[in-house]
Amino acid sequence: MKRKVLSLIIIFVFGIFIYTLSHVKTNQLSTKEKIEDFEHMYDVIKNGYPYLDVNKRLNNVDWLENKDKYIKRIKNTKNDEEFIEETSDILSELGNKHTQLIDNKNRYKLFKKAYANNNWYDFLDDKKVIDRYNSIKPKIKISKNDFSKKELILKDVVKDKVGYIYLPSMPSSKESTDKALSYINTLEDYKALIIDIRGNGGGSDSYWQSIVSKLIKNDIKIHGYRVYMNNSKIIKKYTDARDLKLEPIKNLPVNKEKAPKETFEKFSDFEKIHYTIKPDNNLNFKGNIYLLIDKNVYSSAESFSMFCKETKFATLIGQTTGGDGGGIDPVLFKLKNSGLIVRMASGMYLNKDGICDEEFKTTPDFKIKRCKRTKSFKHDICIKKVLELENIN
Repeated sequence: MKRKVLSLIIIFVFGIFIYTLSHVKTNQLSTKEKIEDFEHMYDVIKNGYPYLDVNKRLNNVDWLENKDKYIKRIKNTKNDEEFIEETSDILSELGNKHTQLIDNKNRYKLFKKAYANNNWYDFLDDKKVIDRYNSIKPKIKISKNDFSKKELILKDVVKDKVGYIYLPSMPSSKESTDKALSYINTLEDYKALIIDIRGNGGGSDSYWQSIVSKLIKNDIKIHGYRVYMNNSKIIKKYTDARDLKLEPIKNLPVNKEKAPKETFEKFSDFEKIHYTIKPDNNLNFKGNIYLLIDKNVYSSAESFSMFCKETKFATLIGQTTGGDGGGIDPVLFKLKNSGLIVRMASGMYLNKDGICDEEFKTTPDFKIKRCKRTKSFKHDICIKKVLELENIN
């Protein structure tokens, strides 16, 4: 009898356990919540993303027309991890490295720290955001660097004749800046200087501008324009927070034939960009300057390429760059249900003639098909080209 009662109790308890499991709400997003987040992201991009038409022309991708396909892909995700990966892949089809899902905790912490001292965003400390990024499992990535760590290199290609500076990024580090400037101070009697930014994805404009300051004798002035879709609530809130001085797009003083055709149809406002780089040296360097570039040059590294091309500060050697220089920080916005953060290009940069850098990028003066950096200078085809131009064997 006791065994029978015990068996009934076990069956009863087990039944309650199974019932509870089937009715407890999981922490995973529902399909409805995923679709709501996608719809919000889609609307923000539709109303505020500056490069939809550029993407059509460059990559033949009509991102807005793919909405139904994207929703189907979102619906097919089985859990939050798949939703995150799919959303990230969908955003990558916009073809812009400044537009992406913040898909890991380290990147979230980086942006949270970067924007801690301003009032641009009110969601970086939201509990849902914090919980989301705490829940994402880190992915182990194997480095594909083929021969060296990406570190600043300061070394003569030809002793006392041709200097070489490799800038793997554009950091705001004073230590890195000081090292580069100290090396430049030794180049006064050199015949040439090579500045290598192949693979440089960007960072701080002030870094490359400080290098330029060491190598020029007179002020160099640059001007261009940034155009915005300020009818978007997300973009307007951002431009207001940054207190940008905007003017109506109808007053944009560029050649309408050279500007993207959507500039005066889809954008609402523009900002004038003016800056001057002043000399800061006692250096009497009279040699030629060469900039080595490739398809991975982007953002502030691209701004440096644009500067060199426009001002003739340096001769460009390598491949056409990756683009999107001249902009300001991308805007961040939150997806309500998941707590995920999306980063999106906030405006389109046009040079003084109205040409869009993201579309046309920067072309080299001397195109090198195989322009990859090599372990030694003697095997580097771009460096060989410099030596050829300098008549150095």
